Amino acid sequence: MNRFTKPGFLMSLALAASVFSHSAFAATIEDQISARLDALEKENAALKQRLKRVESSASASRPASPPSGERASSGALYSAATALDAHAQAGSIPQIYKSPVDVGPPRPIHHYEVSGSLLFLQPGSGDLEYGTLVSPFPLPTPNWVNQSLMPNFSPAFNVGLRYMPSESNDVRLDWTHLNTSASASVVGAPGQMVGPPFEVGPTASVYQTGHGNVRFAYDSVNLDAGHTFCFDCFFKFRVFAGVEFARISQNLNGTFASYDGVTSASNTTVSLFTGAGPRFGARGEYGIGDFEFFGEMAGAGLIGTAQSRLNFSATSTAAPGLPQPNNQSLVSPNETQVVPSFDARLGTTYAFPPTTYGQFKVELGYQATIYMNAVNQYSITQVPVPPAPASVGVFLATSPHLQNSFTTQGPYVTARWAF
Repeated sequence: MNRFTKPGFLMSLALAASVFSHSAFAATIEDQISARLDALEKENAALKQRLKRVESSASASRPASPPSGERASSGALYSAATALDAHAQAGSIPQIYKSPVDVGPPRPIHHYEVSGSLLFLQPGSGDLEYGTLVSPFPLPTPNWVNQSLMPNFSPAFNVGLRYMPSESNDVRLDWTHLNTSASASVVGAPGQMVGPPFEVGPTASVYQTGHGNVRFAYDSVNLDAGHTFCFDCFFKFRVFAGVEFARISQNLNGTFASYDGVTSASNTTVSLFTGAGPRFGARGEYGIGDFEFFGEMAGAGLIGTAQSRLNFSATSTAAPGLPQPNNQSLVSPNETQVVPSFDARLGTTYAFPPTTYGQFKVELGYQATIYMNAVNQYSITQVPVPPAPASVGVFLATSPHLQNSFTTQGPYVTARWAF
């Protein structure tokens, strides 16, 4: 019995020592793991606070466009967030998933745009012949050469304002103004004479010089609302509808005189149209880099009032009993008239990089406009009443009503500022 008791006692002591030492070692490992987890949690909390501060700073600076260098910092923030997730995953603590911080804001929407244009327009109409040069000899074969005015390109201006509540919708108001004139003269050689278009027979032989002048006054105001399809595409298409107001005035004058200036006559045709009506159109733009190439067309139907008047004046020694000068007139009553109009433009736009103050654009193009039957006049024939010579006055036989179209065309340059 004692032989087995002693070894058993020794084995019990050894087993108890082993159990105690293992328990102490296990307690030491648990303490170390606990301390490591606490340190990771503190580091994770510190990284969370830092990331929140960075996000708050990025949100506060979002309205302004950051420099390109700041955009690169978003990658660094993304790397920090990724490292945080990986570190937290290694420590077996709850993971935090963060998306990359976009420091650069989206392109701001400019709600207003102002524009100013310098245009070089050439006006025209179909009734700019002010006189006729007559070569009466030999008598059986007279020849007539009509003298016409050729207006040059003249400066005009356009100012506009545009409101854009969204990228695809806008309201636009613009005003175009042109005020210009043109003149020409002709002097007949010996044996020639110069007379008004309605008096080119032998009774005009007293006139050897002629002078013509025309003055145009043109104003157009357009107000329209438009919608742009596929605003973010390379090709954009805008349709618009609104109203147009136009005022077109033309004064055509012809003056004729003898070489000595004693005998003279003049006639002035005054035409004025004022009207307004609906206007519809479309504009297509194709963008290549900072350039946009565009084409625009629109049509309108203007309803308004047409006025026409002919004034005559003559100075002659053939009728001493008449007042000098002898003034006459042919007045037509005002009438309501419908004038269709069409306009088109073609050109290109260059857009400068946007800034915090807005975006600047420059547009170069060519435009043309026509107002059909907007110029009114009366063509007269003259019947001399013997024995008074024709230089004393004008004597009408008929006066048919004529209508002609008014046109403008020419290049332009426009500066636009969106803010």
